[in-house]
Amino acid sequence: MEEKGNREKDFLEFQINRKVKNLYKNFLFILEDLKDEDYNIDEETYQKLRKRVLDYGNDTTREIEDYLNNFDIKLR
Repeated sequence: MEEKGNREKDFLEFQINRKVKNLYKNFLFILEDLKDEDYNIDEETYQKLRKRVLDYGNDTTREIEDYLNNFDIKLR
């Protein structure tokens, strides 16, 4: 049987990860808009920046998960 504390931590982790993913998806949308609006972003630069956004977003998600493992979480 799953402990209540784990469900609470899982809920919090899910919500934070969802917000982080929404943030870096919006950065990708902005990057696409800049490329489409002819801001002289070539394909190579676009792909480099896209990879950087995805890497930073994934790193942030992993770091938050690691930080959350250091806490006993109880929601009201």
